[in-house]
Amino acid sequence: MTMCEASSAAQSRDLWVENALLSEMVTLHPERLTSDELVLRLEEESSGTGRTAIEDALQALRRSGLVRATAGVLEPTHAALRAAAVLGI
Repeated sequence: MTMCEASSAAQSRDLWVENALLSEMVTLHPERLTSDELVLRLEEESSGTGRTAIEDALQALRRSGLVRATAGVLEPTHAALRAAAVLGI
């Protein structure tokens, strides 16, 4: 595997984890979970996805404005909920 292929595979994995997290949060909305609860849920559902990858994905979603944290509780933003509705998630 070349360096470019490895980078592409890692990026695909990162996007998969972000998608899984956001889908879980949108599906559960208006229920709100802590990051630890989301990590546990995703670890149970997807074998091989480590805590670090999940936490990195949560950070990426927060930086992108799709997830917000208030007092340790995470929830999808209005933009994330609207995008999910448009995309049929």
